[in-house]
Amino acid sequence: MEYSEIIVFLIVYSGLITFFLLPFRSGMNVIKQRKGQIKFTQIFKENFIGIIFHKKAILAVILLIFTLFYVWSAYADTEYHFNAHNGYPSISLELNALYSMIGVFLYTVVLALCIAFLKTLKIVKAVR
Repeated sequence: MEYSEIIVFLIVYSGLITFFLLPFRSGMNVIKQRKGQIKFTQIFKENFIGIIFHKKAILAVILLIFTLFYVWSAYADTEYHFNAHNGYPSISLELNALYSMIGVFLYTVVLALCIAFLKTLKIVKAVR
């Protein structure tokens, strides 16, 4: 894949994951009621749990599983094609596939943490 293709993939993937991880309703009403007695870490924890455990998050998990399956099958097909149509010794792309899959998974986790962090900052600014 070219770098431009990877960038377009990351933009589309980030947009879809962000849409699926942001719940429809905001939990700011509960946090505003406890205005003076709540810490940043507690708000972050509540936001992260709220992002992970709601109805639309199931679609994010399905998208992640589909993406991981696609990455694995793309590397498997490339490996098969190279080994079937060349006279060179066989190659194995399993390690590259695992690195790519770990990268996609870590990118998704970092994206979810960033969403929770930005949402927490927004709530803290609104409360103060």
